Amino acid sequence: RDNSDNVEAVNAGPEKTKELIDIIEEDRKLLAGDTDFTLSEYTEKCIMYGIIMLFGTVFPLAPLVALICNMVDVRVDGYRILWKNRRYIAQRAEDIGIWQYILELLNMVGVVVNSLILAFTLKGSKSIIYSPKDGSNAYEPWMVAFAFEHVCFALKFIVSYIIPDVPSDVQFKMRKEQFQVNQLFEKGPVKKNSDVNGDANPVV
Repeated sequence: RDNSDNVEAVNAGPEKTKELIDIIEEDRKLLAGDTDFTLSEYTEKCIMYGIIMLFGTVFPLAPLVALICNMVDVRVDGYRILWKNRRYIAQRAEDIGIWQYILELLNMVGVVVNSLILAFTLKGSKSIIYSPKDGSNAYEPWMVAFAFEHVCFALKFIVSYIIPDVPSDVQFKMRKEQFQVNQLFEKGPVKKNSDVNGDANPVV
């Protein structure tokens, strides 16, 4: 509810004013939330994502367990924010900040670690990459890891190139808004002149 709604509620009468005061008092009695709620949430999610990326091949059911945990966590956080803690003060942000670089680093490290795990786990089994040694075909895990990680990195860069960070319709609306703002600045401030009858006519 914005300030205009609050003003209208106050002007409506003493009953509305008392109702608003009761709501504020009830909110004041609730527990104070974390000073930086997003910090703890981002930290928790990045740790969970890092465990899945680094050791997902060791425990393939880890993504399913993480999905169930996140579904429960959403409900618990929603209940805590709505009913147990005071209302948080919203803050504007352009993006997720440094957490974007942390997630990208986890992606790259996860590809390397999983490539090594797969390569050395498959040692002794048949593979498409062999290295001739003493007239026989010997398995080279380092070559398998090197080839696998480069294929994954290539797919990652192709997908990131095909899918833009900002959708095309959003980019069009942003350019349109910027064009309208530039047009207003080019026109300059609006001046008012009075005619013979004393009517004020805006002149650009």
